[in-house]
Amino acid sequence: MKHLILLAALAIGTSAAAQEAQSKEEIAKEKATQTYEAAKKKFEAANHKAYVADSLIEVGSRMIEENKAAIQELQDERKTKSKEFAEERKGYNSYLKEKDADIVKQAQNDIKALDKRSAAEMKAIDKKIATAEKNIAKGEANIAKGKSQKKPTAAAVKAAEEKYKTVSAKYEELTGNTAEYIDPYQTPED
Repeated sequence: MKHLILLAALAIGTSAAAQEAQSKEEIAKEKATQTYEAAKKKFEAANHKAYVADSLIEVGSRMIEENKAAIQELQDERKTKSKEFAEERKGYNSYLKEKDADIVKQAQNDIKALDKRSAAEMKAIDKKIATAEKNIAKGEANIAKGKSQKKPTAAAVKAAEEKYKTVSAKYEELTGNTAEYIDPYQTPED
């Protein structure tokens, strides 16, 4: 009878110790999972910031390139229009030497209308050039902002990646699950 009580007490003690060991293991797994998820989010956030910095530089460069080309086209258009207006004005100037006052008056009116049209078209082209120059300035600002963010984000990505790798290994070891591979060069999904 003593042995039976002793065996029962031993079985209960062993069962309690086994449950305690199992709950410690479950707590360790849960903690590893939480740490893994936090490291994963931090790594993804750092990658996103690096992506934004790279995007600012890329978009700024594209803005500058496109607007410089647009300015060149607008300047060429301006030059062409100036030549066209000068040629048209020459045609009207020949009528200014006529003896008929009505012909001279009509030529003067035509020249005034041509000058107004010329001024309006040149002003429109100048506005487009000014807009393109503003866009170039915006592009340069984007590049500067991207470059200023680039260095700190690169360091943050590296630190977050190292932490993620360390935590992932522990997570895999404790839970038996495979950690998700995160490509640091992956474009984030919005």
